[in-house]
Amino acid sequence: MTVTRISLRTALVLLPLLLGGCEAASSLRGAGLSDPQRMKSIDDAFEARDNCLIANIHLADVYAGSAPSLAATAAASCQTQTDVLISLSNPYGDPRVTAAIQKDSSFRAMGFVLKARGQG
Repeated sequence: MTVTRISLRTALVLLPLLLGGCEAASSLRGAGLSDPQRMKSIDDAFEARDNCLIANIHLADVYAGSAPSLAATAAASCQTQTDVLISLSNPYGDPRVTAAIQKDSSFRAMGFVLKARGQG
């Protein structure tokens, strides 16, 4: 009787975990994250966006203006690369994903500005 109770408890604990794992895998597949070629394209787009941000920041006089304004200018200058990243990462046009990628671009630009100033 005790073995059955332990087995039943174990099954009740493991079943949701197993089902959750299946759901996570199908969610990743639905988002296209199981496609290695697509993932490579997304990684390349991230790299292109970051390289653009770095190039724009290094072209500017990083000490001439405020860090937020320099970061905003760099992010705006790299909007084409950010748009490519959004289109690859967000094929269904979810506005939350678009907003998150835009926010990430601004955040990364600020980090690059601070790093160029020796503050990050």
